[in-house]
This record gives sequence, structure tokens and C-alpha cells, in this order.
Amino acid sequence: MKTKAVLTAMLATGLFGAALAQDWGEGDDVFADNPAFEPSRALCRQVRDREPPASDRPDAAMRASLAGCDSEVLYYGIGMPADPERARLCAFAEIAEERDHAPLSGRVILMTIYANGVGARRDFDVATHLACNVEGAPMESHGRVTRLAELRAQGWTDTDFHYCDDITSGLAAGYCAGHEARIAEVGRAAALAALNERLTPPQRRAYAALEAARDAFIGAHGDGEVDMSGTLRVALSIGAREAAHEAFLDTMRRLDARRLPAAAFAEADAALNSAYTARREELWREARGTVTWEQVRAAQRAWLRYRDTFLAFAARAYPAMPRDHLAAWLTAQRTRMLTDPG
Repeated sequence: MKTKAVLTAMLATGLFGAALAQDWGEGDDVFADNPAFEPSRALCRQVRDREPPASDRPDAAMRASLAGCDSEVLYYGIGMPADPERARLCAFAEIAEERDHAPLSGRVILMTIYANGVGARRDFDVATHLACNVEGAPMESHGRVTRLAELRAQGWTDTDFHYCDDITSGLAAGYCAGHEARIAEVGRAAALAALNERLTPPQRRAYAALEAARDAFIGAHGDGEVDMSGTLRVALSIGAREAAHEAFLDTMRRLDARRLPAAAFAEADAALNSAYTARREELWREARGTVTWEQVRAAQRAWLRYRDTFLAFAARAYPAMPRDHLAAWLTAQRTRMLTDPG
């Protein structure tokens, strides 16, 4: 499953939890009612009316061309050249159409644009006003507004202000893990496309089956083998998925370069069986957060299908690679997942 789809599913099921709704300058939340936060809240009251200029907003005709746009993709150039000006227009459209529920969209992207002066003229008042209306934990909101004031005072002219630099909550850590994963996903896709450009049609069909088995396994691993009981649950789940995707890319590169180390599959398989048994006994003895033995077993079965599909693909695409070497390599990867579940 692609990263944006994973995030959408987690939002739909409530896995991101609830953030503190803002107006940071005027809110009466008990957690925000702390004298230490008063300086940043006062800053928010000072810029209460500093809305972005009307000339920066899309007109009705432009809005029609922005249907379905993604300001995060446009601003950061995820899978395409960055287009900060269109990202600004898209962010306004997302707000107007109430499509700004994604973590980095709408006000967050506009805040970033006006702070960095990329996609619009730099305006710290507007950036601060937007920051004051971005949901977040109290310490996070205080820190972000305070940092914008400090950047203004320093005469800062760089362009690397980022929402994720001020996060303090597990909730926001999940947002930012998802953002980083979207960027990494594009790089991996390009690398895999380059590796596979010489595949024959039968080899491509075998690779398509491998991708399906890989995604099924990584989904079972990220959903079922990560403890989802804490506030960092989304970040941890995304991290587990990302590690598995990176391991897949590393294996493909090693296959292509004929660099898989010689290893005995029987020994690797015995180590995996031992780790699998130990994990089962651990979970039977004491539950590990939300992880159950049934989920681990389901992930293991998905991994077995993934392993066998990988071996079938390699036999077609890399027939000179000894089957046992790849089987041992994949088995060692799975053993590490079970012995160090995070």
C-alpha cells in the first residue's frame, strides 16, 4: 500500500488520535493555560488579523484547475519538480474545499511558504498567524510560534523552515514519518525501475507477483507486528514498513550486482524457527501491547509467500544466483524482525 493510502487509512480509523484544536492565542484548553505559554499566545493575538493577501489566492477559474491537487507534493516536489507557487494556490483550494485534513496540507503548507518566502513573498506575520491556527500539542505550538519570532528577529533569510522541526507529540511524529516516507517512496520507485528496465516480459510478470507478495507481507508486518498502543504508534508502524521496503530495495540491488553473500539456508532457517518459537512463547506468556500471536503468525505466513515468490522471480531474472544464498539472506532479514520487533 502506498504511503498516502496508509496515512488515509490510519486517519479514517482514528489511529492518529485527536490534536489540540487551535486558535492558540485565544483557546481556553486547560493544557494551554500555562503562564510559560503566554508570550507565544500574545504573539498570536497580535497577528490575529494577518491573513494572506487576496492577490495570493486562486480565483474561481484557477480553483477549477486545482481539483484534487496535493500541496505537499507540489511544494516538496514529491515525484515531480517542485512548484511552490502552485502549491500555494493548491493549499488555499484545500482549505476552501475542506480537503486540508492530511497532516501536511492547507494551512501547514501556507505557513511554510510564507515563512520561507518560497512560493510567495516572505511574511512572518502571515506565517505566524497561520502557525497559530495549526493544530498541535501546546509545547509544539508554543515552540513553533516562538521560533518564527526568533527567525524574524535574526533577519533570517534561509528557506528550510519545516513543520516537523517543532513537533513534540507522538501524533505529529506520525505525520512527519508519513511525510518522509512519501519522499523516500519516490526514490525507491525510481531505483527499482532502473534495476528492472532490462527485464523481459516473463520476468516482469514474475516481478509483478513479487511486488504483490511484498506489499501483502509488509502490510501484515506493519499492521500486526508493531505495538499500536502508544502515541508513537503511527510513526512506529510507518517506520517498520519503511525498513522493510528499504530491505527489499537493498536485496534487489545485491541481486543485480551479484553481491549476495554465500550462506547456508539450513542454518538460517534453523535460526528463524528458533526466533519464531521464542516469539510465540513470549506472546503466550505476556501480551506485548496490541501485538498478538495470531497477528505474528499471519505475518509469518505472508512472509513465506513473499520468500517463495522472491525465489521464483530470482530464478527467472537472476538464474546464476544460487537459490540458497537468496533464501538465507531473506530468512536472516525475517529473523531480525522477530528478534528485534521494536
